[in-house]
Amino acid sequence: MSQRASRRSGSQLSDFLSEAEIAALYRPTAEATGLPGRAYDSEFYRFEQHSLFPRTWCAVALASDLPDPGDAVPVMLAGWSLIVVRGENGTLRAFHNICRHRAMRVLEKPCKGRTTLSCPWHRWTYDLAGRLVATPRIGGEHRNTDPGFAPAADGLKPVRLGQYLDLIFVNIDGEAPPFDEHIAPLRELLDEFDLADLRLGERFSLRYPGNWKVSIEGALEEYHIPFGHPQHVRNVCGDNPGVIHARRTYMGTFNARQYRDRHDAAASAGLDEAIPPLLRRRPSDEERAYSMIIFPTGHLDLRGNRVNLALFLPDGPDHTDVVLGMYYRGAAATEPAHAALRTQAATEMRRVFEQDIEFARHVHENAKVRDAAGIDTCFVPFWEGSVQRFQQAVVEVLRGDRM
Repeated sequence: MSQRASRRSGSQLSDFLSEAEIAALYRPTAEATGLPGRAYDSEFYRFEQHSLFPRTWCAVALASDLPDPGDAVPVMLAGWSLIVVRGENGTLRAFHNICRHRAMRVLEKPCKGRTTLSCPWHRWTYDLAGRLVATPRIGGEHRNTDPGFAPAADGLKPVRLGQYLDLIFVNIDGEAPPFDEHIAPLRELLDEFDLADLRLGERFSLRYPGNWKVSIEGALEEYHIPFGHPQHVRNVCGDNPGVIHARRTYMGTFNARQYRDRHDAAASAGLDEAIPPLLRRRPSDEERAYSMIIFPTGHLDLRGNRVNLALFLPDGPDHTDVVLGMYYRGAAATEPAHAALRTQAATEMRRVFEQDIEFARHVHENAKVRDAAGIDTCFVPFWEGSVQRFQQAVVEVLRGDRM
């Protein structure tokens, strides 16, 4: 984002949070207080639109939604209208979804097999590298050129793009660290798994009636699972949980659940031994599973034989759109012999996400009034350090801290 755009937004973190409130967020977890309720309202969201989402790498799409050259999808990230396209050589690119003529959206819905993208208003046309290649009637009736107009300067404006597994990330202001550097801590954490041949099996989407931070904070801790998702841990006799994070790259939890017997373990996962496990590169004393936010809008959940990848995309201050894909190793993602198991796993995972809908609704509604009531939130030290780390990351990006 340019300095001119930053000045025009006219806000800084001190307009919303006091030094005392920020300091309270950085106390030891047992003593800390969370972000105030106004950090979830429409004014704070407008601040985030210009001072958070453009400044960092944000997960915005699934690469499997663009499998072939000529595929393109429109993406909305907190009001930023973008296009992701797979070029003729298979390269993924991102652009602002803004025609350089008079700012019409160029792409309104996903498309396949295209060699160009045309603005529906005046049919200015761009190739898959973003170059302006046609300007119908620009010089008059039956004249598609004009001597005073240089189309080379008016291609679609590109946006930096990176990819990890099936997640596509963008950095809108172009000033975040290189993507490989940014994602390196996550690659290192998951290096014990062979994730090279993951393929999409099932996919679903839903909508949360809550601010994007409320929606993500619900996915960041396992404290609520026995109460909010009891079916998810039936027959578990030991959890062995912990909290993990890498500054402004990921935060979340791990566990190494123990079940009463192997059949219970398979039933609780919605799978059985027919689906091949993810290959481990080195021996491990415990079969860890991971669940984490890839800050700020991505989600990764790694189990013994699948990876779930999700997008938490803000749609205004009060709603969050969630897209989740479930990935398996190799042909296990599509083989008919495993179809019933994949469907069962997807049904159970969707049920977990749906159970969180009412939690998001009520927490979001209470955020609108709890400041007036003088009610702060707190963190349970054993379980919720990841939520605290997430809120700290929000503050750090909005404050303009460098990585």
